[in-house]
Amino acid sequence: MWTRPEAKWRVSAGFWLVLGVLFYLDEGVGLLPWGLLACLVHELGHLGAAKCLGGHLEQASLTAVGAEMTIGYSRTLSYGEDTVVALAGPAANLVLGGVAWAGQLYVLAALSVGVGAFNLLPIRPLDGARILRNYLSPLLGPERADRWETGLSALLVGGLVGVGAIVMGTYANLTLLLTSTWLFWGVVRRETLGWWQSKRRKKGK
Repeated sequence: MWTRPEAKWRVSAGFWLVLGVLFYLDEGVGLLPWGLLACLVHELGHLGAAKCLGGHLEQASLTAVGAEMTIGYSRTLSYGEDTVVALAGPAANLVLGGVAWAGQLYVLAALSVGVGAFNLLPIRPLDGARILRNYLSPLLGPERADRWETGLSALLVGGLVGVGAIVMGTYANLTLLLTSTWLFWGVVRRETLGWWQSKRRKKGK
């Protein structure tokens, strides 16, 4: 893990590994720089909305499962406010896509809209899962909403892995399989982290 405390940035070895794989898959096409720009704008959208609601960036991490920001607030956000922050990333991608299309940067426009749409999938750790949890929590309670989110994430990821394997076998294209595997790792990582945190809390009692 590379860390620069004064800038609150953390970059893991897994991030460089994923970046290397993406560079290899790009094969000189030139999609990677535009894709990284779309991802950067996505995260800036989240950060901008958070700042409007009184948040401040505590730490930003680049890991194998993407960018992760820790944002501190002086108060607890409502479910609606947290949903606004979650939607701000895809909204920023939509704006970038429109600007890029107007400037005839069609590849950037497509990638930006694609990044925004992809993040709306209700799969952890994507924004769609966060939006779903915020919607279900007032109806079912936080614990049941979390179980629904976890179950749906696992179901969708399993389906994507299966489709990705079929696509790889039929067309020799690894993109969907790698993406679904990345999502699978995100789900497992979140669940494992939650289990350890719960275990530590019980020990603390």
